Amino acid sequence: MVQPLATADVPVVPGGVEPWPLAALIHLQAGIIIIDGSSRVVFVNEWFLRRCGRTAQQLMGLPLAVAFPQLEGSYFCSRLAVSTRTGFPAMLSHSLHAPPLPLYMPHLVGHPPALLSQTVHIIPIGKQAARQSGKQLTLIQVTDVTPTVRREYLLRTRVDEMHLMARVDPLTGVGNRREFSESLDSEVRAALRAQESLGMLMIDIDHFKAYNDHFGHPVGDQCLRDVAGLLRRVVRRPRDRLARYGGEEFVVLLPGTPLSGVVEVGREILEQVRRLALPHTASPDGEIVTVSLGAAAMMPEGPEDGVALLRRADEALYAAKGAGRNRMVAQSTAGVHDTVH
Repeated sequence: MVQPLATADVPVVPGGVEPWPLAALIHLQAGIIIIDGSSRVVFVNEWFLRRCGRTAQQLMGLPLAVAFPQLEGSYFCSRLAVSTRTGFPAMLSHSLHAPPLPLYMPHLVGHPPALLSQTVHIIPIGKQAARQSGKQLTLIQVTDVTPTVRREYLLRTRVDEMHLMARVDPLTGVGNRREFSESLDSEVRAALRAQESLGMLMIDIDHFKAYNDHFGHPVGDQCLRDVAGLLRRVVRRPRDRLARYGGEEFVVLLPGTPLSGVVEVGREILEQVRRLALPHTASPDGEIVTVSLGAAAMMPEGPEDGVALLRRADEALYAAKGAGRNRMVAQSTAGVHDTVH
């Protein structure tokens, strides 16, 4: 039968085993639990008790899987069995394994108990010690790595935020030119592999300088945000890419889309911007904000064809602006221009 600890200062392993200098383990700032060859608990320190919410009397003498039923059939128990059989230590890292033991952070008022992130070492006590004591013992050490995990999470979050900031236009919230360039390169390669068409729209807000000069830059910024929000609603397929290309110019990349499909998206953009009806009394062409669009599509034949597609869309946009704005010009592979009002 398991006996209680002899003294608080110099505890002993129960059952007539040779006294062990375990006083330091009681106050160690890590969890320590020792089991015998039958997996029964013979020692547990204060750190472990505080975090599992149990007393030593509730744990002593119980098989580990009885004391903590959630361990039954777990990876932790299988590793423990292997270490006990072979005498080789094992480690369960927090980065590879879920916390195996029901250990919780000290309770904070107004917050539910939080499971500790854990690194667990399983350390069979050597064969010589086992022969001397007549007992097979295994020490299980639990280290709280919650602060490390939180620090890693904050660092990853910060890196993700910086990565996002480097690719998002801060004014409109859509992709920036860098993000578009990277997307164009990857989508050209994807189109080459799939032998499919890649479409593009270049979009320019008509007479935007006059708008800014008349209403002021804060109102001009809001106009850019409004148009960007409208474009985001129209350009809605998961692989489609929308970016602010510069100033009042936006670009849309439409993977797997022939020119007819690009024109349909452009037609919807023209109509939706007109329906938005943002006042533009400084425009020489009308009373509301309008846009000009250049549409192009091609079957890429090489990794550099993204530049050619961009040039075609830009030439079509230039033609739309030259033809009076508030319209779309589509450039076919043969260089023929079709105008959509």
